[in-house]
Amino acid sequence: MITRTKLLPGVYLTAIRTDKFKTGCFSVNLLRPLKREEAAMNALLPSVLLRGTVKHPDLRSMALALEQLYGTELSSTIRKKGEVQTTGLFADFIEDALVGSEILRPAVSLCAEVLLQPVLDGGVFRADYVAQEKENLCNAIRSAINSKRTYAVLQTVKTMCANEPYGVSRLGEVEDVETITTESLYAHYRNILETSRIEICYLGRQDEKTVAALFTDAFAALPRGSLTQIGITPNAPVTQVREKSERLDVTQGKLCMGFRLAETAADDNWAANLMMNTVFGSGVTSKLFLNVREKLSLCYYASSSLEKFKGVMLVDSGIEFGNADVTRTEILRQLDDCRSGAITDEEMDSARKHLLSVWRAALDSPSQTDEYYLGCAILGSTKTMTDVIAELETVTKEQTVAAANGVTLDTVYFLKGLEA
Repeated sequence: MITRTKLLPGVYLTAIRTDKFKTGCFSVNLLRPLKREEAAMNALLPSVLLRGTVKHPDLRSMALALEQLYGTELSSTIRKKGEVQTTGLFADFIEDALVGSEILRPAVSLCAEVLLQPVLDGGVFRADYVAQEKENLCNAIRSAINSKRTYAVLQTVKTMCANEPYGVSRLGEVEDVETITTESLYAHYRNILETSRIEICYLGRQDEKTVAALFTDAFAALPRGSLTQIGITPNAPVTQVREKSERLDVTQGKLCMGFRLAETAADDNWAANLMMNTVFGSGVTSKLFLNVREKLSLCYYASSSLEKFKGVMLVDSGIEFGNADVTRTEILRQLDDCRSGAITDEEMDSARKHLLSVWRAALDSPSQTDEYYLGCAILGSTKTMTDVIAELETVTKEQTVAAANGVTLDTVYFLKGLEA
């Protein structure tokens, strides 16, 4: 059973009641417009908050408090949903019924304490906590270049959406992290507490009224003001394909292609886009895998993925430096086959089986369920995961072809070696 309830001004609860898991979970998410001037602070904030509260002022004290709740885990979460950045906390805990004592209530109270009663020094965050978490965040941002595949995808997105919020990194930029002070971070914290829409997602055995009462009581002191609006910039028509190449000390080239879609997950036909992406490039039965990789041996890997909030499809591949042009041509040829309807019944069946397997597995994952319903809250969608599964079972080839015809190439990025 899934319910949605308004708890406080600008604070909403999505409760998924289920008894299939031994553990429950909830997330508290502050929704922010994705923009560079605050992305790094949003990414830094939850880690600083988790360093300590007024009652539990250090990591050891926090760990003991969680251990007393049968090893409840409380972690930071920073997500990018199209052009919305979420910053907040995620809790995973054992169900009350399995231990014969209350776990959910004190877990909610501790989460609220972390968010609303952080340990301070001189009226701002502790300088040593901020400095240590800034270093951790900078290391996380820099680590992207260690995975050249991840780096190439990020560079493709930055190039493709250079003048759009979606081009901003989920974690911000190192230079922005370095300018954050205890004073600026605390001022930002106070501002977003007051002005952010807050989405709480709960999954577990408790009924929605009990859960709503717990969160309402715990967050009663939350300051509320005029809320900052969030939204998605519609994809503009592509007038010219962007081209970018870069040289690094790599032995394998990375060819990435960014495409604009005609639809997002907010549209009724999104299931057809999922099918199209799977037929085209997602999974071992896709056209990219079977033809570009296996049959023609043009690349070490090639796959496509969707960003459902923005309406973007990314294709990334690992290639020999000299194969860039021919691989690009062949990837586009496979997409043209999807557009023209050159899709066999076997390809449709394989794609459907793959998608249904992925979505049914997600039903058994608390974290993926949380991820999905947070997305629904952002989109304003009431479509359940089982609704999506039902749509995937009936998507036709004609709908899949129509989705492919809404795909437009926007950006081509090529990462090559220093001597290539």
